[in-house]
Amino acid sequence: MTRTDQRKPPQSTDAMTTLDLGRARRSVVEAALLAAPTPKPGAAGVMTVVRGLGRLQIDPTRTVEKTHLLVLWSRLGAYDRGELDSLLWTDRSLFEYRAFVWPIESLPEARFLMQRFPSGHGAWQRRVGDWLAANGPASRRVLARLGAEGPLPSRAFADEGPRLTHWPSGGWTDGRNVTQLFEFLHGRGDVMVAGRQGNQRIWGLPDQALPADAPTEPLTPEAFVEHRVLAAVGRLGVATQNEIIERVPYTERSTTLSVIARLAEDGRIERVDVERERSFMVASAFADVAHGAARSGTTLLSPFDPMVKDRDRTERIFGFRYRLEMYVPKAERKFGHFVLPILHGHQLIGRIDPLMDRRAGVLRINAVHAEPDAPVEAGAAVGRAIRDLAGWLGAREVAMGEVAPVWKRALGG
Repeated sequence: MTRTDQRKPPQSTDAMTTLDLGRARRSVVEAALLAAPTPKPGAAGVMTVVRGLGRLQIDPTRTVEKTHLLVLWSRLGAYDRGELDSLLWTDRSLFEYRAFVWPIESLPEARFLMQRFPSGHGAWQRRVGDWLAANGPASRRVLARLGAEGPLPSRAFADEGPRLTHWPSGGWTDGRNVTQLFEFLHGRGDVMVAGRQGNQRIWGLPDQALPADAPTEPLTPEAFVEHRVLAAVGRLGVATQNEIIERVPYTERSTTLSVIARLAEDGRIERVDVERERSFMVASAFADVAHGAARSGTTLLSPFDPMVKDRDRTERIFGFRYRLEMYVPKAERKFGHFVLPILHGHQLIGRIDPLMDRRAGVLRINAVHAEPDAPVEAGAAVGRAIRDLAGWLGAREVAMGEVAPVWKRALGG
């Protein structure tokens, strides 16, 4: 569905251009590839989304579906999950690095990060560096065996566990010596994910996991900073100075600030004021949001969707307070276990508390919550989004629980 945006264009002041919240939201939604028309299902659509978002976070939680698969569904609709696997493990157009799926052309960016892992000033970074140094012989044995035998899962190296220095942790990784060795070798780029068997990663040397023509050189520090600044502004839609800086690791704050200033002076990014907050937009996106027609649609978002992952930013721009309550005791939850925000046009108008009961083939919607200003006419679109999700998940039925009064007529419950 499309409509023409009749609002007044952004107002210019001596300091910068003022952007109202409505247009700021629109810019965020469009940058997240969630505005209609979204990419079409298929391998090309998957690549468009991964490239547009920069990378996909991998999370195995399947209350509904794994988060990286759900992020793709929110933009593509009913796509074939096998297309992502093919792009990763057959075509090698994508690669996995540190719990994210990246497009292969981003390998120079990843190599920059690999070169610096685990450098930093924190206690964890020092502990990892010391632990890797203490376990140098084991690392060399692992790499030699992968070179001789080819890609293998970490369980194939169980005999190395007792030979490794104990990895101490107050969390679930305590004593998981072999697992942590592979995690840290992966961080340095010494090993890569060559495939998967379910959630089990298959580890290989870089030349066993990456295409022969993959770029080999890392970005220079100067190129890395400029790339990260432009990527942050472009992918966030509207980004504050601090939001940009947070996305440029291994770089002095002053260096990032000077690059931001230079790009603004060069006209590649635009200074804007959003609710008296100095922010930045990509110049071409600014022109589009200032003069183009608004595009709308309705979908459901993963709790880890890039558009809502920063909870404070989501609340500031959309007026939508959102917290993942999965680890909150059931009696203390306000909305539910694994709640999906509802995006309607350029507004977050509510949330659903779903559970995919795979044994019964039922998508159970425990509750549908609406924001105070949620439009009653959006109920039909919310219902379609829920049914579309159910169809993609393979559910034979949708079981509707409690529904907000504003949408009861459209959704039942």
